[in-house]
Amino acid sequence: MPTPTPQQRSSARPHRGFVWPIPLISLALVASTGGCKSDTVDPDGNVVDDPPAAEIVDPAPATIKKLRTFEYRNTIAGLLGDSITVTTDFRPDLVRANFSSLSAAVDCYDDIDVEAFEQAALEIAEQAFAASPTPLQAAGCEPSQATDSCVADFIRDFGRSAWRRPLTEDEIGKYVGVAGTMTGIFDGDVTKGVELTMATMLQSPYFLYRVELGDELADDPNTRKYSPYEMATRLAYTLWESGPDQFLLDAAENGELTTEESVREYATMMLEDPRANKPLQRFWREHLNIERLTLANYPKLGATDELYADMRLEGAYMAAMVSSPGADAMSFLTTDRAWLSPSLAEHYGIGASGGQAQETRLPDSRRGYLTSGVFLTTNSHPGKTSPTRRGKFVVERLMCTKLPPPPADVDLSLPEVEPGEATRRELMEMHSSDPSCSGCHIVLDPPGFAFEGFNDLGMAQELDNGLPVDPSGTFDGKDFDTAAEFIDLLRENAKVPRCVVRQAFRNTQGQLESNTQEPYIDTLTESFIANGHDFRALVIDIVSSEAFRFARGDSPTAPVDDEE
Repeated sequence: MPTPTPQQRSSARPHRGFVWPIPLISLALVASTGGCKSDTVDPDGNVVDDPPAAEIVDPAPATIKKLRTFEYRNTIAGLLGDSITVTTDFRPDLVRANFSSLSAAVDCYDDIDVEAFEQAALEIAEQAFAASPTPLQAAGCEPSQATDSCVADFIRDFGRSAWRRPLTEDEIGKYVGVAGTMTGIFDGDVTKGVELTMATMLQSPYFLYRVELGDELADDPNTRKYSPYEMATRLAYTLWESGPDQFLLDAAENGELTTEESVREYATMMLEDPRANKPLQRFWREHLNIERLTLANYPKLGATDELYADMRLEGAYMAAMVSSPGADAMSFLTTDRAWLSPSLAEHYGIGASGGQAQETRLPDSRRGYLTSGVFLTTNSHPGKTSPTRRGKFVVERLMCTKLPPPPADVDLSLPEVEPGEATRRELMEMHSSDPSCSGCHIVLDPPGFAFEGFNDLGMAQELDNGLPVDPSGTFDGKDFDTAAEFIDLLRENAKVPRCVVRQAFRNTQGQLESNTQEPYIDTLTESFIANGHDFRALVIDIVSSEAFRFARGDSPTAPVDDEE
């Protein structure tokens, strides 16, 4: 594999029958299957190292994923440059099972989204062709009519970048026809005709969705392997949150990205690019619920936009820290460093110097994410702590232990008491004495009670309802007296690193793992621990695994542009 220069490196499955209502070109779904591919030599004569299909641990079904809002914007910038401004106000990306990547794999655009993409595509193309040089001129094309050969060449080259694969000759011919039609409508203005053709291509499902279907293996049509171009796309959106650049597309054209070794080499190289920082950090921001801390989501007495912004900044710093090269990802639990503004440091009762946010050493009572404002505030009630919410986050989100919902007939409210009558913990202990509640609370309460020394806005507190707080408990058969001691015990629990791996696997795949994929989780966890909890090494292991390079089951129906 050639070693690229830094310049080279920088250079939802829709349901069947879904109609793509694109204004300039009518789009519909038609059945399509990939060609049968040998498991030893591909159609281009490249030797690959595919194992027999029977030896591949069950991978997930292939999916067609829609671009998330930030991926759309990044892809446009990669295609046409940072000077293009996407002014369209897209709807926020949905989140399923904690991650927007899972929503992208199962949700489809609706009519409102399609209208927004139409507006965006027209504005983007107009901006691109108002620049000097225009995209046509930059390609060395100054046509007198749409049938000039350089128009077809432009469509071929732009389409390869925009659709992340080579266009077929039929597709090129159709878009040359669109350019001709638009040129005629605009009184022979070929440039305007090509501009609108670009806008049309940016509304295609092949641009708005990641169409990754895979090719059937020769020894098992039910097992599919992602093509080099599909792997280039999967790697680019996973590691850069954007479409593949020319270097990756050329690698696919040259038959790279077909083996575990090749994918691992390219993924390692891609993670050295600054574009990889945001995706790695986004995992932690979504996993730890950092971005949801807003006044709209968590209105509380004493909370302000500035306070929540400072808390989110503290969380973002932690996300950057644990995803940096060589970092121990498990330090998100135990780090004694935080990025605090002077006002947030004061809010925590920590002395701060200087007038700007800076890395600050935490006192012994605070450790990592679980004593941060984000965790403590998002997992509490207005004016009150919530041992149940805090314990549930630890058990379900950090240990991946699924708890059943409470019985439908159980009263979840706690009685109101007079000052000095009972602490929140004491009320919870009375509530959990009900046999129908005790089964879950025996698991939830120790992690939840550990943080009773912090109020609903993350400030340290020694009293609750006028009585001393009690953060002690027993976890994993060991006693603890403080939140910091509990965090140390949690750090040693084998479920926690395994859960990080599971969450990263879900986020990267855009799918929940099946029972038959547990061997992947086992192998990845062993490697994660052996590598000192290096998160970047974990991501490389995931994207080079058979789970990421293969798919099982029928391929989803492929979208095809169909001119009316």
